[in-house]
Amino acid sequence: MLFSPMVLVNKVAVSGVEYSWRKAAARVECLTMILDYELTTFICMIAIVLVAGTIKITLGVGFALIATPLLLLVMDANEVVGFIAPLILLQDLIILTQMWRWVPWRSAAILAVSATVIAPFASVLQTVLNPETLQITISITIIAAGITLLSGVKFSIKNEARALVVAGGISGVLFPLAGISGPPVALFLVNQRWEMATMRAVLAAFLVVLELVTIFAFAFRGVVNRDSLLLDTMMLPSLVVAVLISTVVLRRIDSNRYRTSVTTVIVLSALLGLASLIISSV
Repeated sequence: MLFSPMVLVNKVAVSGVEYSWRKAAARVECLTMILDYELTTFICMIAIVLVAGTIKITLGVGFALIATPLLLLVMDANEVVGFIAPLILLQDLIILTQMWRWVPWRSAAILAVSATVIAPFASVLQTVLNPETLQITISITIIAAGITLLSGVKFSIKNEARALVVAGGISGVLFPLAGISGPPVALFLVNQRWEMATMRAVLAAFLVVLELVTIFAFAFRGVVNRDSLLLDTMMLPSLVVAVLISTVVLRRIDSNRYRTSVTTVIVLSALLGLASLIISSV
């Protein structure tokens, strides 16, 4: 079939108009979402993602522990998990692309399997259990474990593979319930004195698997949806800045400082979680 040049020009023009219309509609939708949250709230969300993202990409953990209690001050509790879960996945994918050469794949597989087996069952409880009670219980447990490690105590664990199964299982429970997955494994690896590169690599590798499984479960139940993903895309510039900052920071710390920083951030962010709950309940 032959088309005249005029017909082709008209088709191109129509396609161009349709593309421009879709682009304009997307911009209007983004603007509408920003207005729904109010400008001040939206700026707070950007700042929270920037700070928590910088810590997460640098240390491999900490985003949910830091971001969740702060976001609960400006967002509804049922929106927070669906908002942060895709962001955490994206950050772990970034770390994994940087560190895949250092991944101990056997350990990562043990963690991933134990976590993903439990995560779908735990995700069912996410809409049933009280989020404030969960946050308090999890925060107190993490604070106690972190302070113990910071005090210099080292637990003697002979069967590391079995302990990895337990740590992965705990992460599999906590991620769908509270958006927290890295701290149980991170504290275990700190206790085992793992090196910085290997620790960041294994955390990213196993967390990517866990987060993918959990996000699919969330999407099926509507926790992660079109609106939450659209809001996530607006946070991408903050994550770009976070990557640049973390690149500079990582050049200045060794494994000992890294392990201490990981434990300190976990403890302080858990304390932050408790403080935010107290403030929000007043």
